[in-house]
Amino acid sequence: MEIIDYIFIGCIIIAVFCLLVILLQKIIPKEIMMKSSQSSIKKGETIGAIIGIVIGLFICYYITINNYFGLYDIFFG
Repeated sequence: MEIIDYIFIGCIIIAVFCLLVILLQKIIPKEIMMKSSQSSIKKGETIGAIIGIVIGLFICYYITINNYFGLYDIFFG
């Protein structure tokens, strides 16, 4: 396996944990969660969005380059 395969596996694990966090936010009542300031929440949203975009782009790149679903042939035929 190449290093890019290990990076892909790490990105998939991060994506799964992100989905778990989203699900737990829906289940756990807001009274139990820690209090945060608005500036901390805004910084967290920005950092989370950047990480999500980078991971999403890498997963799309990996799937295209490794020719999953025949996408490499369609795009770069």
